Amino acid sequence: MKKDFICAQYKIILVILLLLLAVTGCGGGGGGSTSSGGSSGSGGGDSGGYSGSVTLTWDAPTTNEDGTPLTDLAGYMVHYGPGSGNYIYLLNNGNNTEALISNLAAGTWCFAVTAYDTSGNESEYSDEVCTVV
Repeated sequence: MKKDFICAQYKIILVILLLLLAVTGCGGGGGGSTSSGGSSGSGGGDSGGYSGSVTLTWDAPTTNEDGTPLTDLAGYMVHYGPGSGNYIYLLNNGNNTEALISNLAAGTWCFAVTAYDTSGNESEYSDEVCTVV
């Protein structure tokens, strides 16, 4: 079985990008304005506590961990949940290397990405990244 097809470089790039997005995408209020980029929020005064969003981006891997060319990448799964290792939500992100996770409740959210091939084999989790929404 081919379970090890995300290279270490991919994991490092993912972590760096997720950290940058967490810092820039999850402001904590105060002065100034926040652009929603066309996404609609809950509107009105009561957000119900589900108003946070995080955008994740990563570079597609080009090689398997053993160094051979990656020729059968089918897509990505984004695993996330309220706390480290507590991935209770799963998003099949297809071939997209960007994912918008919205309607997150206030609190700590952790994310990891896996890749899968055309045979359905799934990689190990990327390094986890957590942020406070």
